[in-house]
Amino acid sequence: MVRRYVVGVSGINKWLPFFEESSQSRDAASWWKEIETKVLRWGMEVIGIVSDRAKALVKLGGQKYLNVWSMPDLFHFMQDLSKAVGMKIGKQLERAKKAVEQANESDKEQAQAVFENISQVYQSYREQIESINKLVHPFNEQDEWTGEQAIEKGLLHCFTSIGRIAQQLGIDIAIDKAEKILVQIIPIAQFIQNWIRLSLTDLDNWQAQQLISLQEKMWLINYAIPYLYWQIQLGRTQAKARNQDLRAYYKQRVNRAAEKWKNSDLVKQLSQDRLRILMDMAYQFAISFQRSSSQTEGRNGYLAFVNHAHRGIPKERLKVLTVIHNYDIRRRDGSTPAQRLFGRQFPDLFEFLCLNVTGFKEPKCRNSKSLSINFLQL
Repeated sequence: MVRRYVVGVSGINKWLPFFEESSQSRDAASWWKEIETKVLRWGMEVIGIVSDRAKALVKLGGQKYLNVWSMPDLFHFMQDLSKAVGMKIGKQLERAKKAVEQANESDKEQAQAVFENISQVYQSYREQIESINKLVHPFNEQDEWTGEQAIEKGLLHCFTSIGRIAQQLGIDIAIDKAEKILVQIIPIAQFIQNWIRLSLTDLDNWQAQQLISLQEKMWLINYAIPYLYWQIQLGRTQAKARNQDLRAYYKQRVNRAAEKWKNSDLVKQLSQDRLRILMDMAYQFAISFQRSSSQTEGRNGYLAFVNHAHRGIPKERLKVLTVIHNYDIRRRDGSTPAQRLFGRQFPDLFEFLCLNVTGFKEPKCRNSKSLSINFLQL
């Protein structure tokens, strides 16, 4: 089986597929060989990994290789909960719905009661899933830095609540699935705490370099970063029916943070130019928090689709796809991933190709196939 390496570089206002390779194996040693030669040789420092907890990737973050923080991907953490409980509740709910549709008049009332009971249980399960989504952030309800123990305790409480909810329908969480879920909780909490420490270190360095004052540093922490962070989270949450409550929560957080930001002293005291510089700094921190590998996974899924459709992807075509992604796909502000990563402008890709790629062969001349019609005079 051919597997594909897609290593994405994510951080301060950037993400791009740094390299992509096809391989028969994807163990830790194979990953390390590619990263060592194609990432670290550029002088880039890896400070953390967000992954689906594949054994090779967990091992890659260990002391033998990168020796960095390794966080479970939040999507896959939720998926593990869904496999253990959510899917089973969903199946019971679907069966109960069909039973209501197929029941005769004498049994319909009882079938409807069963359906409503399962619906309430499922709603309780969804509320706990939303609570997990609300927990895994670097800010608490007061927009202060959250604590590692608070996140760990909150996730354990949600898992315990989901277990009780499952028991109402006679669903038991298998031991191996429970262990797989529980073992991810501490790394999630530790990763968030490490991100906070790194952010504070960067802010201290900026203050030491006199790029910001102490007052500006505290303003960034208490007002600007939370304000921009919740806006980013709202933008990342898809407007699906099941996400409406979560989006409403994020909108509430945005409004609260915006009110605090608007009424802060520095907003009224600073010039527009200085305020813009500080907000750009705050944005760098707010965008850098990653709790999902969805961008890399999405790229991998797209390549898998193309690979299947074309019976394989030639190496030359893969390089072309990577170039197009990094230098031609643009955000709403018109920036490309390469511009955001390297902090510089690049020529327009199409114009660059027109000016620099020459020597194309002329098309073959073909014999004319015009139709000749002879009109016979009768």
